[in-house]
Amino acid sequence: MTEVPPPTRRGRKDTSASGNEAAAGGRGEDSAPAAPGITPTPRTIAAPGGSTSVPAAAASGTAVPGSSVPLFDEDPERMPTAQLEMAAFGDHLIPYVPPVPPAPPSFAPWALALAILALLGSLFTGWLLPLGVTAGVLSALSLRRPHDSRHAAVWALCLAVLSLVFSVGWLVWGFSQLAVV
Repeated sequence: MTEVPPPTRRGRKDTSASGNEAAAGGRGEDSAPAAPGITPTPRTIAAPGGSTSVPAAAASGTAVPGSSVPLFDEDPERMPTAQLEMAAFGDHLIPYVPPVPPAPPSFAPWALALAILALLGSLFTGWLLPLGVTAGVLSALSLRRPHDSRHAAVWALCLAVLSLVFSVGWLVWGFSQLAVV
C-alpha cells in the first residue's frame, strides 16, 4: 500500500478555489470515489486526551456543523500542526544597540599634576623647563578632547604657562650671571 503525501498549501488553495479536490492535489483517500455498494464514512481523528474522536474536517480547520472545534481565523487552510510563520521584523524584535565603548583615559589630571610639579620646580630652578612644556602639551590635547574635564585642563594650561615663565626667567638670570664672571 503506497502512502500519499499530504497536500501542500498551494494545493489546498487551488482546491478551495476550484472545488475539485482530487484534481488540485488533494489526498487520494479523501477524494477517491467510493466503491459501488459501500457508503463513504467520514474520517475521524482521535482528540487530545483520547476522550472522543474529531472529524477530519474539523481537525484541518474547516467548519463542521454542530461541532465545538475552534476554527483558525487567521488562516482557515492552515493545518493545526503547521509551522508558525514569524516575521523577522516588527514590534516584537528589540533592535540591536551596540554597547557604548568605554571613554579613553583623560589627559586633564595628568596635565594638572605635571603643571603643579613644573611650577613647584620652576620656583627653585629653571632646569625643569621640559616638564612645563610637557604639561602644556597635555593640557592643550585635553582641551581638544570632548570628554575630558575642561576646568582641570584650563588650570593645567595656566599653571604650565606660569611654570614656563618662571623657568625661562631662572635660565635667563642664570646665563646672565655666567657671562659676568
